[in-house]
Amino acid sequence: MEVHAHTHTPRKKWTHYFWEFLMLFLAVFCGFLAESYREHLVEKKREKEYMKEIVANLKYDSIRCSKNANNNIALFLGMDSLRAELKKAVHGEINANALYYFVLQYAGKTNRAVFNTSAITELKNSGSLRLIENKKIVDGLADYYERKVYATLSYFPTTTQVDDLEKTQNEFFSLLDLDGYIKSYDTIDDKTYKGKYDYQGILEHKPALQLLKADAAGLERFYTELSFFEIALKNYNFWLLFTKAAAEKLIADIQKEYHLN
Repeated sequence: MEVHAHTHTPRKKWTHYFWEFLMLFLAVFCGFLAESYREHLVEKKREKEYMKEIVANLKYDSIRCSKNANNNIALFLGMDSLRAELKKAVHGEINANALYYFVLQYAGKTNRAVFNTSAITELKNSGSLRLIENKKIVDGLADYYERKVYATLSYFPTTTQVDDLEKTQNEFFSLLDLDGYIKSYDTIDDKTYKGKYDYQGILEHKPALQLLKADAAGLERFYTELSFFEIALKNYNFWLLFTKAAAEKLIADIQKEYHLN
């Protein structure tokens, strides 16, 4: 009977297994680090793109606030002149042509800014607000959109104020002899969104235009309603300019933080 000898491989030392484990661990760990770093770079890129969109929105807001505020300032000058004529009329010195001239151009008129919130809305809805690491920027965005823009919109003259002013205005003013004014709205100007009309002609209208009634108490009520409307619009204008300044500061902060041109 033959006896076969079995060859035995020497048993590996525990240090061998330790180094195998360590190398495997390091390979997995390094892969994890590389993937995390890649995701970090992707998120930083996304964050910067969002900030570019925010800046674009803020620039739009700044322009709209400035343009509408300046247009409202021009309206205030006209309303001041209208109130001066109304005050004379209350005391019996009625210049109907002048009253029609100022009423048709300035009474109840407003310039209202529309804010662009598309970027901040997308940032919130996508859950990407967490990408912004700078707390100062996060707080600045919250302060701008949740406080300043909200406050600005809330100070705009109410629908009730506008309706009451128009109702009282219609007690005294008629367009019966101003067909040209009505027809001017057949073609709306795409810049002013109004009809092209020569208001100067109202001052020289012959025969002189007439008020529907010359009620001193009613005219005084119209003066008071116009005054409250003007005050509300001036408050709104203050917030427009305040928000414009806030938008510009936030733009500067974001551009500095993200090195944007």
